[in-house]
This record gives sequence, structure tokens and C-alpha cells, in this order.
Amino acid sequence: MPVWRDIWNAVFGSVGMEAFFLHFFSPGLCVTAEYEGTPAAMGYLVPFGELMLNTKPIPCSMIFSVATLQEFRGKGLGTAVVRRLVELSRELGFQVVVLCPSEDDLFEYYSTRTELSDYFYVNETVFTNIPKTAETVLPTTVSVSEYKCIREYLLKDIVYIKHDIRTIEYQYELCKELGGGLFQVGDSCAVVERQSDSEVWVKELLTPDRKVKDLASDPTVKQVMASIAHLFPAEKYIIRSPANDDNGRRFGMLAFSDSDHSGQDSSDFKPWYGVAFD
Repeated sequence: MPVWRDIWNAVFGSVGMEAFFLHFFSPGLCVTAEYEGTPAAMGYLVPFGELMLNTKPIPCSMIFSVATLQEFRGKGLGTAVVRRLVELSRELGFQVVVLCPSEDDLFEYYSTRTELSDYFYVNETVFTNIPKTAETVLPTTVSVSEYKCIREYLLKDIVYIKHDIRTIEYQYELCKELGGGLFQVGDSCAVVERQSDSEVWVKELLTPDRKVKDLASDPTVKQVMASIAHLFPAEKYIIRSPANDDNGRRFGMLAFSDSDHSGQDSSDFKPWYGVAFD
């Protein structure tokens, strides 16, 4: 474990590390690549829920924290780790394996070198100068189990990752570490992380009406953001919501182990990944 901690800390820093090693780490789910006898790259396989495809739950795993030490990059070690993790996922019986690349150019990189292909999308908008109104109320803090129930109700008719309770608990730990939380605002819910004094991320914003093309002009979204801004004042807010056919950027990749599951449903929404391990 010390080697894996060292690589994680060198590449990503300490945020989320202790919570991950406490709740998820298992040597049998970790892949390490060496270069001339020196541990140089790593990655983890996390069992984290189900892909709800046509309302059918499909067990899935997540490739997480793929990291290569700076001095060993460009040697294909990260690719080798990802390929092995895809194989390990199938050996363990998972029908789906997910990866959320940290940079946009990695989508092309992995699509040409592995079986992973683009799958999840996000509608992302930046808010600034959110006005306060007399009607603005504080968001209600909810528990992990409460958030999970609200989330699944709001996403029930689209393709999405149904995170297990441990994943939401991990997200909660990240929120606490970053000065955020899990919230309900009216019939909507949100996951908030404070990245700095001037910037707040709403990693998941779900509303009853998901047919929102422009987050910045939607009345419900504006009401929710005014509520969040009241509790988390900042200069900049980055908001993520489910994407439809008219908006969205790539967010995650996926590989099926069985071609029978390779289709998507007929809804107007692109598959939604959500929170934690992104």
C-alpha cells in the first residue's frame, strides 16, 4: 500500500486519498506497472453500482485513479494499466467498465488504444454574479441515503449510473473535505464542492424538468443556484446536469463485456454518469 499511496499523492495530491484507501482499497483490485523494476504507474478497479439501461440494472465497475509518475510518462505504462483493468473487470464478472478521462484529449487516446468508447455526457455551464433575492432560502442538507433516493427518483427514466451507497458516501467525504455537501432545494438535488475561495463546483444538479437546454436561463436552475450561492458565496460556479441531444460535452467512456448490452434507450437524454470517482 505505501507504493500506491506514494504514486497517488505525487500525481493527484492528498484530496480524497485517505477516504478512498479506508473504504475501497483492495490489493486484488489494484494494477501496478513497473519500469526497470521501479513501480511507475497504477490504477484501481472500483465496484461502484449499476448501469440502468432501459431500466435494467447492469453491474459495473470503474477504472479510477490511473496515474503515471512524471519521469516515466510516454512509455505506454498508463495504457497497459487501463487494458489490464478492463480485463480484470471482465474476469470478476462485471458486464460494464467505466472510465472518466481527466483531460479531453484522453478520449481519443483511449479510444484508439483500448476497447473503451465515448458514452457519458454532461451539460456544463458557468454561473457568475448570481443575484440574491428576498425569496432565496438556504438549501437543505440531506443524508447520504436521502440523497441517493432523491437522485434515483429524478433519473429514473434515463440511462444513468445508479451509484451504490458506498460511492455516495465517498462523495460525501469529498464534499466534507472540500467544504461542500449534499443538498435538496425544493424538488431538486445538488452535490456541491468548494474548489477555492472564488470557485464552487456543483458536480450534479438534478431537477424534475431535465429537458433543459440552457441552464443559465432555466427558472428552476436559477432558483437552485441562488439558494446554493446564498450558502456558498463565490465568484464562479461550474454546474453539471444531464445532457440532451442539443447540448453536452464528453464526460466518460465505457466498454461492455457483452454486445447484447451495447444499445442505448430511446430517451432524449445522453447517458449520465454523476458523482464521485470523476
